[in-house]
Amino acid sequence: MTEAMTTLAKGDASGILDAERTIIRDPETWQALWSAHAGAAARAPHVDFSTRMVAAAFAGERPMPGYALEILEPRQQGDSLVVTVNEVAPPRGMAAAQIIITPFHIVAMPRFDGDVRFTDTSGHPFRGGYATAEHSSAPADSAVARPQVSVISSAAPSSTGLEPNLAAALAYLAGPFSGLLILLVERTNSFVRFHAWQSVIGLGGLGVLAAGTLVFSFLTLLLSPVVFTVMYRLSEILALVWLIAWVVCLIKAFGGTRWSMPLAGRYAERLASGTQRHPQS
Repeated sequence: MTEAMTTLAKGDASGILDAERTIIRDPETWQALWSAHAGAAARAPHVDFSTRMVAAAFAGERPMPGYALEILEPRQQGDSLVVTVNEVAPPRGMAAAQIIITPFHIVAMPRFDGDVRFTDTSGHPFRGGYATAEHSSAPADSAVARPQVSVISSAAPSSTGLEPNLAAALAYLAGPFSGLLILLVERTNSFVRFHAWQSVIGLGGLGVLAAGTLVFSFLTLLLSPVVFTVMYRLSEILALVWLIAWVVCLIKAFGGTRWSMPLAGRYAERLASGTQRHPQS
């Protein structure tokens, strides 16, 4: 390689919560990945894609500090470019707070338009999800960068047998009832489980609040027409909020976005993470 690899970002707090290895060769996909990683309003660092490309490695959720990722200098092997990712685990017996971290390393390197293979330091290929703007004819089980439905699609397949974004959208289709059904069958994909939990907690909570307000308004009908009117209007507003939240959640999930509802999203994230088995290094 004629130019040095440069680090664009490195740390242990990425918004991408599943193990991924990513090659990006265009600014649109780069901005989409950066938004998923750093937040929707975050602007991606400038990369000249005429001569450079981006390689990114995400470890997914890890249960404690001490885990880290590092992308090593790539090397060309035949017609392919091999990108080695060194994943470090904390020392055995290390005492640390039990908090979830999401290690990552994002680099810019000289552009290579052929196949890119990700391996670990032992030379074993990475088995997981990918997100890239480039088409590849590599077989489905290879470690060559290839396109995904979404930049943040989960590395783990959905145990529903559906595409993760479709399963996540179905979790909202009938409100919390479909969310419960998806939770019963989904065991591996944290992206799908997150949306299922959010459907149950967020849409379910809003629905209960709207219904409870409506019932309470009728209970106050004989006591105070003013209170009845206020509570009835409030129940209408809550029903409208539920409908808007349902539409937004459905669209975001189908688009592969891990969009969080206020409050409910935080609890859904915890529940989805708590039931997800953490990969071992």
